[in-house]
Amino acid sequence: MSGPGETFKSIEIFSTFEELERVVDEAEAFYAACFSDDEKVYTCVLLASEAVTNAIEHGNALDASKKVTIEFQANPNVVSCWVEDQGPGFDRSQIADPLDSDRILADGGRGIFLIEKLADDVKYEKEGRRVGFFLNR
Repeated sequence: MSGPGETFKSIEIFSTFEELERVVDEAEAFYAACFSDDEKVYTCVLLASEAVTNAIEHGNALDASKKVTIEFQANPNVVSCWVEDQGPGFDRSQIADPLDSDRILADGGRGIFLIEKLADDVKYEKEGRRVGFFLNR
């Protein structure tokens, strides 16, 4: 799946928070090889963690028998992370803004917001079951 100057890693996990720790470790190793800037590495790891948390919690509804697939990719211009779950998907337009006055003190609801604010681009595919974020190098 990789061309010249590209690196790619794919992992599949069960929908448990214990498995999320593995994703964080894999993301850190992958992005540390892509960036010398620790802040960029941290941002990528944070966004991957948020996307996988959403997939486990909301997409797969904490069903440990369902899987989440994570794909890390880098080329000379951009790094990306795609996260796909086995849930019903979601409509992005139906997700409330966590900064709205009636949501500002709510627990949760900030994962998508963080991803969209910190990434250079975000894409939603497969009715929301597959989310990708991109950061320019």
